[in-house]
This record gives sequence, C-alpha cells and structure tokens, in this order.
Amino acid sequence: MIPDYKGAALRRFSARHSLSRKLPLLISGLLAAAIVLLSGFAYRQLTRALVVAGEVRMQSAAHLLGNLFEDSGRRLRSEIEKVAADPAVQKLTLANDARTRVAAESSLTRVARTSQQTLAIEVRDRHGRELLWVDGPTPKVSAPFRNHPNISAPPARTTIGEFASEHGVLFYQTRTPIVPHPGDTTGFVTTYRQISSASGAQLISKLIGSDVSLLLSTPDGKLWTDLEKVVPGPSLRGEPGVPQTYRGSKGEMRIGTVVPIRSMSWMVLVDMPMATVLAPANRFLRDMALAALAIVLIGGLIAFMISRQITRPLEDITMAAEGISAGNYSMRVDSTRRDELGVLAQSFNTMAKQVEDSRQVLEVRVQERTKALEGALRELHDAQESLIRREKLAMLGQLAGGVGHELRNPLGVMTNAIYYLLMVLKDAPENVREYLGILKTQIALSEKIVGDLLDFARVKTPQLETLPVEKIIREQLERVGALNGVKLVESIAPGLPPVRVDRVQIGQVVLNLVTNALQAMDGKPGTLEVRAVRGSNGYVRLEVSDTGVGMSSEHMKKMFEPLFTTKARGIGLGLAVSRSLVQANGGEISARSEPGKGSTLSVDLPADKAA
Repeated sequence: MIPDYKGAALRRFSARHSLSRKLPLLISGLLAAAIVLLSGFAYRQLTRALVVAGEVRMQSAAHLLGNLFEDSGRRLRSEIEKVAADPAVQKLTLANDARTRVAAESSLTRVARTSQQTLAIEVRDRHGRELLWVDGPTPKVSAPFRNHPNISAPPARTTIGEFASEHGVLFYQTRTPIVPHPGDTTGFVTTYRQISSASGAQLISKLIGSDVSLLLSTPDGKLWTDLEKVVPGPSLRGEPGVPQTYRGSKGEMRIGTVVPIRSMSWMVLVDMPMATVLAPANRFLRDMALAALAIVLIGGLIAFMISRQITRPLEDITMAAEGISAGNYSMRVDSTRRDELGVLAQSFNTMAKQVEDSRQVLEVRVQERTKALEGALRELHDAQESLIRREKLAMLGQLAGGVGHELRNPLGVMTNAIYYLLMVLKDAPENVREYLGILKTQIALSEKIVGDLLDFARVKTPQLETLPVEKIIREQLERVGALNGVKLVESIAPGLPPVRVDRVQIGQVVLNLVTNALQAMDGKPGTLEVRAVRGSNGYVRLEVSDTGVGMSSEHMKKMFEPLFTTKARGIGLGLAVSRSLVQANGGEISARSEPGKGSTLSVDLPADKAA
C-alpha cells in the first residue's frame, strides 16, 4: 500500500495563521457566547416561574385533600354515632345476655361488612370490659387487635384517634360513648379501621396527579404513611398551610405543603420532587443546548466553506507537490480555475497520472508473481506432508500386518524360556540371573512395541464397564515396577464418580503415560504425579505430570502423530495408540509442556451417567 502523506503536508500550516482555521472558530465562538447568555437568562426566569407555580399547586392540592379528609372525618363520626344509637347495641350495654348479644351482633355485622376498610367493631361497658367483638370482611387481619387492654372509662365525646402500625397493619380507632338516656353513659363503641388501600391511593393519585405524592402523619410527625405502608417522613420546620422547600428522606429536594386535619388529629402533606417542578426548565435548557450546538455547527460549517474558497487553491497545490515528493503518486489537484494556477494544476495532474500508471503496473506484476510463488510453496508443502503421512501409514500397515503376529509368538516362547530358566537355575550365579533379567526386560519392551503396532493398526471395540478411576490408576502403577529414585505422588479427589470405559484399553493408556513420564526423566531424580479430578460436562480428568526435560511447541504439534519420537528408543507409537484408545472410549487426550520444566498429559474420560 502506498502511504498517504496528506497529513504531513497539512502540518505545515499553522492554525494560528491560517484563515481556514481562524474564521470558523471566531464565528462559532461568537454564536456560542450569545446563545449561552440568552439561554442562562431565560432558564433563570423560567425556573422562578415554575417554583412559584409548584408552590401554588401544592398549596391548593393540600387544602383540597385536607377538606376531603375533614369531610371523611365528619362522615366517620356520624357513622359510629349511628352505631352507638342502635337500640340493639344500647340494650346489650344494659342487659348483657344471649338474646341481646345475638341482636347486637347481627346489627353490627351488617355495619362491619359494608366497608373493606373496617377491621372490627368492639362494644365495651362503662367499666371498659369487652361485651361484643365483630370482625370485618377480613377476620384474619382483625384477629390480633382483639387483645387490646381494658379501657378504664368511656370517652366523653366521639373521637378519631391517631393512626398506628401494629401487626403489619396501618389502622386507627373511632370511639364514641353509648348514651341511652341523657346523662347516662352505659358503654362505648370502638371501630378499628385500616388507613386505606391500594385502590384508594390510586384514586387520590388520579385526583392530585401522578407526579404528586401524598403522606399522612401523626401530629408529632413520628409516623408517616403513603396510605399503603409506613414510610420515612421529611423533617418540616415551616408553618402549616405555607409551601416550603425541604430535603426528602432520600436526600432529594422537594416542595410541598402540610395541612392539619383537625377532625381526625392527623396531618396531610402534599409534595413533589423539585426535579419534577424544574423538569420543563431542564427540557428547555436541553433543547436550547441542542439548538445551540446545531447553530454553532452550521455557522462554523458556513464559515469554514467561505474560508476554504479563499485558501483552498494554494493549499491543494502545496499538499499535492509535497505528497508526490514524499512518494504518494495518487495526489491530484481539483481546480476549475481559468488563470495560471488552473493551467499549472492541469499540467501537474497529467504528470502525476503518468508516473502513477507506471508504478501501478509494476506493483501489479510484483503482486501477481508473489501470489503465484506463495501458492506453489503451499501446494509443495501440503504435498510433502501428505506423502510423508501416507508413507508412515503404509509402513505401519505393513509392520502391523506382516510382522506383529509373527513376532508375538517367538517373544512368548522366549518369555516362557526365561521363566523356566529362572525356576531351574535358582542357585545360578548372580551375573547369570542379572542377564536373564535383562533379557526379560528387553522381551517385554519388544512385546510392547508389537502390541502398539497391532493396537494402532486395529483398535478393538471397547468393552465398556463401570469402574472407579482410582482402581484403574493403582492397577497400572503396580505394573510399573521400580521407579529408580523418582518420587511418586498420587492425588485423587474425593467423591469422583466412576467412569464408563474399557478397563484393558484405558489401563494401557495409563501405563503408556506413566512409562513416557518416567522415560522423560531419563533415570534422574524427579517427581511423577498422577492426579484424578472432576472435569467439566460429565467427565473425569486424569493427569500425569513429570519433571523431565519437557517439549518445545514444535514437538508438541507432532507428539500424537505415529512414528514421531524424540527418544533414543521406541518407534513413536505409544501416544498415537493412546489417543486412538481414548477416542474409542469416548474421551479426549491433550498435553501441555514447557522446555526444562516437564510435561502434563490429560485424559478426559466419560463418567457413568447412572452414577
């Protein structure tokens, strides 16, 4: 690719001296300053007007709701006074017997069930003893309120008490004396009522607006509710009925008005967040900011276009000349002028076009030749790798089919002969027994090579059975024999599920991995660690680590290929056979190594799903 040197040419023009920079910046700065001043003044005036309007709205809504609650209080007084004037209730306080109790209970039940807010109605005598208790529509909610202590004396007049929160319910009491005859108070009636319900809160929200909140409070301001639950209340210091600004329980600024409800000994607070009050002003400020940005951008663009009409011809010729001198042959000058600069620009473009065409033709030819050479090299490499792989497989087939079975029988005969000689020559000299042991070891090595050849040429169908992984490991470690100074570390995680594999095939894999690890340490002191842990996706992972010489990344890529080995002995089939056996049993084998620090080979075996 040809580098673009246009940026290098542009750095020759100082922003402080170029009209193409100074004129757009000057016009944009003047526009921005004027818009900021006008917007700030308008925002300040609008904010003041919105705050005043919010105060008036909160004051009106508070007085409106206060009057509604005053009417509700008068209605509640009237309702309970009608209950106290009921003849059946009055007779109950005069003669507390079964007949009067049935009549009073029937009358009070009709009254209690007419309102969902009524928890219960209670009748007591003049000494405060309970005569009758009638549950409202929800007896489970009203039951805990029945255990209130006795009241010493009836009230002198109808009262609506402060609301409270008990047993998870917000409620208040309405109490009135029972006076059958003037001057003769025989008892009193108490109504337990919930503050309100979700539907009531929604109706009030529709009345005053969804952005306005309503809170009720006791006169001391210690208990606040939003008609549904107890909520933290604000700290108010202003006079009732006067709008005030304060900080809410969550730290936000609010504006509201508190009005006392004299008929109910409550206070009602109507408020709204200051952010909601100032939302129109903030929207105005945001819209003005967007408009200002658009005006500044448009003004700057217009100023930039004007300045470019003045400075562009000379700048284009200068940048094109410097670009071509630096090696960018694609530089051109766009000019429709009819003066000397126009003629110079046309001649310059003609010269640059001829140079660029010649250079492009040369680059195309070089690229085509390079691609052809790279393709030929890739094909040659692939063909060489394929030929080597085919030769290896053909050699393995011939060795496995023609030599494997023929060698196994003589090796078996020699093994039996060694066994016989060891039995009959019990008193033979030590050197004879030593050489017999050497023969036995070499015969075992030859049998392993023949077995690897046959296993690689034809992997038998695994005979699956459920086995503990630790059993497979320990069986193969017993076959290893002397470790020649190598420290063996066995780490099996507790609670591992059994695996579903062919015992002989996976045992052969474990033996191959342990043997390779011992050979990698080359008889030197080291550590051989065999681990078994829980793998992922229903597998059990078996790892064999050594502290041998390790392997390079280049050797790691070929370690599972047949006939690849870095050892002085062996034909490089152990790991290739191991991979075939692991894959036949539904598992995976992988390796990681670092030169000079040892290697770790991991085998993931499928766990028994039933277990």
